[in-house]
Amino acid sequence: MTIVSGHSLIVSPCCRSIYKTVVYASLNMSAIGYWTDGAQEHGLSPTDGGLRICRCGAGFLLKDAVRLDIEARPEIEFAERPKDDQLPAIIESASSPCLEVTARRNYWRFLNDEYRARYRAHRETEDAIADAQWRSDYYASLPLLARSIRRLMRSEPKYDFPRATRPFTVPPFHPSAEQVENMTKLLALILAGGDAPFRTNGLEVAELHRQLGQFEAAAQALSQYQDDYQAVLKQMIGAQVEQRCNAPVRFRM
Repeated sequence: MTIVSGHSLIVSPCCRSIYKTVVYASLNMSAIGYWTDGAQEHGLSPTDGGLRICRCGAGFLLKDAVRLDIEARPEIEFAERPKDDQLPAIIESASSPCLEVTARRNYWRFLNDEYRARYRAHRETEDAIADAQWRSDYYASLPLLARSIRRLMRSEPKYDFPRATRPFTVPPFHPSAEQVENMTKLLALILAGGDAPFRTNGLEVAELHRQLGQFEAAAQALSQYQDDYQAVLKQMIGAQVEQRCNAPVRFRM
């Protein structure tokens, strides 16, 4: 469970503006849905990397702000999260590799949102077709009398029989020139240690290679990832690499 224990004061590293920030007692990392690029659906904890925009117009990371061990008064404002259309300017003027990595990571996920909408519509259509086929096959398997009785009673079958299997498909993913440029630069920054002091995320490296269509490099990055706590994500990315699919894919834990 995500629990907020209070609010403390911070000072921005650019113009020394004072804001308040949330102090968490605990974080719940769960979400309704997860994507291979790190995006989440209805997640219970922040995934923006602490990227904020100061009132002077500069972007900064919460980890780079000076923290004052003082409880913030209610009237003190939070530093705003940048709007999606502000991310290119933050990237252009980034004062550190880590800030640029975070801004590019958020921009990567934002640029994938248009595809996510098509993905959801495609999956809803495919699932509806699969359900209709299952019902048709189920009724066809019943004796004529039982079939007639069920239809007269409008009795919906329970899904306690093996459902018809259909190949799992996603719509084609054709990243724009802007997406390719951003992913390429983000990948180069991460491989150069731009995410320091955080450790390089090997699964993110694999995913960027995959979305760029660099499947051999993606497989190589996956083979070097040894941690177990993201086993589901590793399995999902690996399956898409094997199928030579470069699209962001949604999954559940």
